[in-house]
Order: sequence, then structure tokens, then C-alpha cells
Amino acid sequence: MTEQIIIHDKNELKKYRTDILHNLEDSVTLLKQILESKDTLSVFKILKFDKSAVEPLTGNHENLIEVLNQTHTYLISIMAVEYLYEKYPNQAFVINWGNIPGYDIESIDGTIIAECFAATSYKSNGKLTADLKRLVTNTTALYKYEFFYDKEFTENHYAYYEDRYPNIEIVKFYDIC
Repeated sequence: MTEQIIIHDKNELKKYRTDILHNLEDSVTLLKQILESKDTLSVFKILKFDKSAVEPLTGNHENLIEVLNQTHTYLISIMAVEYLYEKYPNQAFVINWGNIPGYDIESIDGTIIAECFAATSYKSNGKLTADLKRLVTNTTALYKYEFFYDKEFTENHYAYYEDRYPNIEIVKFYDIC
């Protein structure tokens, strides 16, 4: 799904989180039906190739792998905007979900930019490094952030990346909610 939304108030994020969680419940219902009614190989074919889950924002049927990836990225984006509202309560933010040009999150006035991701490892596809390199090339934003979730990034990794990208605040979330 590709969508650009503008958030003027932290409370607007609640609707998106609620929609995502509701659609995840619908996905679980679909998955239970598939698991209970098919043989093993058929289940795995359906999960790999069919639209066996519910897209987190639209409620449309989508491939399970896509839903897993999208859901967690959307939730990290919501958490990131909540974090930014703690620092910049009077800002409005654009969230770019999907394949939209621009940064994952941008303040309306362009002074704040952020990239977001959720992965099994911060090293997957070089995502963290690629995001940081992209952020560092921006010469107009005053504040730059990288928000992410993974299970491997440690305090030692912070020191390494903060040394190389000192003007970017790196924020690892330790849970997705």
C-alpha cells in the first residue's frame, strides 16, 4: 500500500494504530481458517503465494509476507511520530507509507526528517547504513532521525554508528506496540 498522511496532532495516530490492530485480528482469523482446512504443503503454498492476510491500513487482502513487513514498519512509523511529538509538540508531520518519494517522516516545514524500519537484523540488506547515508546527505533539515526495531543492535553498535553519523539521532525501539 502506498499512502501519504499528514498528522497535525499526536492523537490522530490512535486511529491508525487501531485500524492496524483490527486488521491484524482479521488476518489471524483468516490464517486460522487456512491452517485448519488445508494439508501442510497447501498451507505453505497459500501463505507464500496467495493473499492470505489483511493489509494493515486498507483492510484489503494481501500476501502474508507483505502484511508482516508493512505492519511492523507502520507501527514503527507511528511510534517514531509519537517520539517526535514529545520533542516538537507544535509540528505537523508527513508520514510516507509505501513507495513514496521522500523520507519516511518529514515535518511540514522540512526541518525534521526521519527514516524508519523493522527487521530481523539492523544489517539486513544494509538498511541501517543506507538510511543513515541518505539522511546525512540532506543539508537542509536541522534534525535527522533513524528509528528502527531489531533484536541484534546493542549499545556497542550505537557507539559505532553515532561516531560515523554524529548529526543523526539513532533511536532503537525495544518493543513494537
